[in-house]
Order: sequence, then C-alpha cells, then structure tokens
Amino acid sequence: MGFSRTFDRLVKRAGVRRITVRLARHTCGTLLAFLKVHTKVAQAILRHSQISMTMDGYTHVVGDSEREAVGMLAELLEDPLIG
Repeated sequence: MGFSRTFDRLVKRAGVRRITVRLARHTCGTLLAFLKVHTKVAQAILRHSQISMTMDGYTHVVGDSEREAVGMLAELLEDPLIG
C-alpha cells in the first residue's frame, strides 16, 4: 500500500478533516520553525535532500513578533472567561 493511501486511512481513523500530505508536511515544517528546531534536524525530519529546501521553505515563517502574538493569543484562549 502506498504512503498516500496509508495516510488517508490514518486520517479517516483519527476522524479529523482530510488534508493533503503536502499540507501536513508544510504544517510540520512550520511548527518545527516555530519551535526553533535546528534546521538540520528539521531537514532530517522533513526528509529534504537539500538544506536550501528547508531554509527557503520554513525559516522565514515565524519571527519574534509572530511568536509573541501567538503567545498572547494562547494566553487569551486559556482565559476561562473567553475560552
């Protein structure tokens, strides 16, 4: 069985919205960038053959301003009066 079919089966079993494998990989890369995972580690996880693919695709995703905004949003959503 191919990877895409296996992925589809796992998504269906988990009961979550169907997304493409490409989108799942991009989300993973974005989260790794957000967590400041070293790019060589992210390259290995994403199985990119060239570091430039990892650097060009994901290192620009989250800067300090975005990280601060996400932190504030997370705090807001954890507020019992709102979330």
